[in-house]
Amino acid sequence: MNKLMLVGLNADKNQILSELMTLGVVEITSHDLTSSEWISQWSHLVTEEDRSDAIEALNGQIEQTAAALGRLARYNGGKKPLFAAKRSVSVSEFAAVETEHARLQEIVTDILRLGREQQELQNQRNKAENLIASLQPWQPLDIPLNFKGTEYTKVVLGVLPPSVDAEKVKSELTSEVPASYLEVVTHDKFQQYVFLIYHHQLQSAVDNVLKNFDFVPVSFSGMTGTAAERIREAEQEVKALDRAYQEKEAAIAAYAVEKFNLELYYDYLTGQRDKETALETLTNTESVFLIEGWLPAELSDEIKRRLNEQWTCVVEISEPAEDEEFPVLLENSSLGASVEGITAMYGLPNCRELDPNTIMAPFFIGFFGLMLGDGGYGVVMTLAALFALWKFDFDANMKKYAKLVLYCGIATMFWGLMFGSWFGIEYFGERPLWLNPTKEPEEMLKWSLLFGVLHIYVGIAVRGVNHIRNGKYIDVLWDVVAWYVLFTGFVFVVLPFVPAMTLEDTTFWVDLGKKMMAVGAVVLILTQGRENKGIISKLVSGVGSLYDLVSFLSDVLSYSRLLALGLATSIIGTIVNQIATMAGLNNIFKILVAAVIAIIGHSLNFAINALGAYVHSSRLQYIEFFGKFYQSGGKPFKPLKYKTKYVNLKN
Repeated sequence: MNKLMLVGLNADKNQILSELMTLGVVEITSHDLTSSEWISQWSHLVTEEDRSDAIEALNGQIEQTAAALGRLARYNGGKKPLFAAKRSVSVSEFAAVETEHARLQEIVTDILRLGREQQELQNQRNKAENLIASLQPWQPLDIPLNFKGTEYTKVVLGVLPPSVDAEKVKSELTSEVPASYLEVVTHDKFQQYVFLIYHHQLQSAVDNVLKNFDFVPVSFSGMTGTAAERIREAEQEVKALDRAYQEKEAAIAAYAVEKFNLELYYDYLTGQRDKETALETLTNTESVFLIEGWLPAELSDEIKRRLNEQWTCVVEISEPAEDEEFPVLLENSSLGASVEGITAMYGLPNCRELDPNTIMAPFFIGFFGLMLGDGGYGVVMTLAALFALWKFDFDANMKKYAKLVLYCGIATMFWGLMFGSWFGIEYFGERPLWLNPTKEPEEMLKWSLLFGVLHIYVGIAVRGVNHIRNGKYIDVLWDVVAWYVLFTGFVFVVLPFVPAMTLEDTTFWVDLGKKMMAVGAVVLILTQGRENKGIISKLVSGVGSLYDLVSFLSDVLSYSRLLALGLATSIIGTIVNQIATMAGLNNIFKILVAAVIAIIGHSLNFAINALGAYVHSSRLQYIEFFGKFYQSGGKPFKPLKYKTKYVNLKN
């Protein structure tokens, strides 16, 4: 990674930023005028550019365009694929959106206006529908809704609970208020809708009767005509509103031909917003501006040439200072890139340490395959990954994950072949190319621990590589070689206790191991506290470092999970097969039942143990492997570029 410093004329600022965004390989860093000594000397000439209004306006346009596209989503011409590929457009086509800005914004505004009008029509329709629903029970009533009675009578509409006996109400009214009449117009499971007429001088008596039956009066203030007449009017209004709604819908649908242009417009607005944000970070004077940032070293000369050819500017490329942090850009082969996501979950590597992905990939993939361990499941994974890579146009990250599944599937097939494990079928288990873990678990445990020692040793070696990269050559002896001597001596000492380990003369190896441990321990005691001040502090720190021998033993034992998970997959697969064939296979029905049980059982076994293999393989990398050398803490390289949602820019 190289450092970029560019000084250009303000007149060229927008064009230069647009070019950098198109190239997408330069990360711009913001300046703190108070902390930059040489800039602070000229602070009286520096001006700040406030782009907040422009950014706010662009954010508003982006939200409006997203809403308009959401409204047009139903007119996409068919079902959208699961992993739809982005359309590719040239840089010139993308830049030409500027000339269409006014027209496209007008389309967005019109779509949103039509949508608001549709919402208003829908609100009116809901209101009319509610009116119809409220009048429906009174439809048989052939008197106007606003009729309150005559000179001597009073008319009241109301409701009674369904539990009330309407005949009993009538009886009491006849008894207590002879000059009255009550009729049930309609009823449903919620209420009884009643019409009541009585002499206006008997109001008090009527109230005394009705209050015992939870009578609630109903009023249709402001309405004229009968309920049936108002329902017919409301139904006509609903039809008219539906026609108007469909007209608005047709007007919106007519803009479906502009959907691709609006998608391009959305990405263009997003790019303009990001450019305005970048403009705020620049250091400006009355005539010139300054850009500082980072770019990949291999592209430095080409970027400098392109900038100098097109504009009058000063471009300076330099390497970072020894104590200067710079962003991290991972560059790996297909195998190493497939596990970048695993590493990123733990943390990106420090900018000055070795990228561990290429070294880690064989271990992660190999351990995953060993822990899943069934070749049949590996075939499923491999075919699924190949199909996905062939069928779908993945972006870069999804393609990495698909390749990781492919590599893990191949590794699982390899270990299934070694162990004779294919969908838990016993026939293959009796004919492994190497060994059957279920029959020789101690032998498999021995190899699991050996794989662990190898993995840890590689991690210590990477520590040495990082020392060499940072010029700490002598530290390789104290922090790598000395630990190799101590750990290897310890391995020799415990060899007689390793399961399934047969040695003719263990005494030689034990004695050699003790001597190596003594040499390693002395060197470590004298060197591991070398950064401390004072002889006592150095020695105490050196003695304390020997506790890492216990950690080494603990780390090695952690690799017994390679055996445990591999056994789980194999044994559960065998049990599934036994359950499936328990009733025999002597007729078609039993065969079908056995097939269903086998499919369900093996699917669950695969899902559970594949997840377990992923988690535990990751754990072995994070704890046992990374713990030996990895500093992490790197900041990702985030170049200024067009972050498009709908299109890919062809440059």
